Amino acid sequence: MSPERREAVREAEHAVMGVLLHDGVKDIVPDLVDALSGPDFYEPRNGELWELMCSLWAAGTACDPVTVTAELTRRGDLERLGGRAFLHELYDAVPSPAMALAYAEIVAEEARWRALAAAGTRAVVAAGRREGSAVEAAERAVEEARQVRDRGASVLDAPPLDLLDLLAQADDTPEWVIPGVLARWDRLMVTGPEGGGKSLLLRQILMRAVAGLHPWKRARIAPVRGLLVDAENSAGQARPWLRKMAAAAAAEGAEIGRGQLTTEIRPGGLDLTQPADRAWLLRLVERVRPDVIAIGPLYKLHAPRAGEAAEDSARALMTALEAVRVASDGAALLIEAHSPHAAPGVKRRDMRPIGSSLWLRWPEYGFGLAPADGEGSQELRLMDWVPWRGPRSERDWPEQMCQGATWPWQAIQYTGNAPIPALTLTGEQAAAAGIAVPEPRQFWDDQQLT
Repeated sequence: MSPERREAVREAEHAVMGVLLHDGVKDIVPDLVDALSGPDFYEPRNGELWELMCSLWAAGTACDPVTVTAELTRRGDLERLGGRAFLHELYDAVPSPAMALAYAEIVAEEARWRALAAAGTRAVVAAGRREGSAVEAAERAVEEARQVRDRGASVLDAPPLDLLDLLAQADDTPEWVIPGVLARWDRLMVTGPEGGGKSLLLRQILMRAVAGLHPWKRARIAPVRGLLVDAENSAGQARPWLRKMAAAAAAEGAEIGRGQLTTEIRPGGLDLTQPADRAWLLRLVERVRPDVIAIGPLYKLHAPRAGEAAEDSARALMTALEAVRVASDGAALLIEAHSPHAAPGVKRRDMRPIGSSLWLRWPEYGFGLAPADGEGSQELRLMDWVPWRGPRSERDWPEQMCQGATWPWQAIQYTGNAPIPALTLTGEQAAAAGIAVPEPRQFWDDQQLT
């Protein structure tokens, strides 16, 4: 094992042991106990200490540096297994308890590699000595390799599910964050050109949700807790729009209370593939416990390194964002990303997110804000709501957007609905622009949600 790999394994072992010393991790302890056993640890003393802490948890005994020190002292093993200082070092070695299973997987993967290497060595020795028949030696090698593959996993396998049993099960009811629009664990990625208004749209969805307002309808919902992580705009750029939106919500009788929305403005961007930035965000999410998170733009969440492939960069950032969802216990993610520039001679640019094609398959819902064609479209800032990713479940999405009156964007339910100029233009402005005023129609559905 290389020194770098050894150090990474050591850090993972210390982190996963440290998790057991923290309060408030009862929900993940059973999974950790199933994932690792003492022999999985590269350092034998770590394995012994792991078994001791697991036994304390199983007995319902408090497990923290003080109680573990007392138990080791009683057994006479305190100094042999590292001493008081080592236990406090383990406690401090945890970047985020939410990442405990990821730390455990690093330890388990290294244990599998060691077991595979040992099985291979035994097979080579048997071949060199010509012990028994070659077929018998091969069968032993195959069986040992299979044991490595299934190590710690086969006991967790659920029994096979017959189709008729599957069909007999009741359909799951989504745990709604925004009824009909976003459920817990949903990911919505909105793309568009620079300055196309996608960040304003996501902030609007977030602000209305925390105020207890449906994003597309004049209807109340249960207020949710939100987190805004703006990695592009300065506070001076973000504050005026947020102030206007808060005032618009209050005008609808839905003031945003203290503690409903936490904001983090990071115009210099973040690199969530790096431990420091990732741990900072995970700690924030664990404190805030949001139901919905608006974050982005995507390109400001990772600093590409020289020679790094787009797929590797995307996978690393996806892993970090998945950790954020786990730390929040399934908050819905609202993510903004840029779309590529239009090719020469092409009128409408591609709305798919720029970068790796992996992003096309990652979110549950992907839409682009694309400027619409037609008379008056530019004056009304009319945008088509263009899907670039097939939806995984039916949701209540609009068909178009146009510039709003009190909110930045106004949703249009059906394609072809002429926007109501009175909401965005005065009669004189509409006439000057050559826009015919249609019969009054509602953008917003005044029906309450059922």
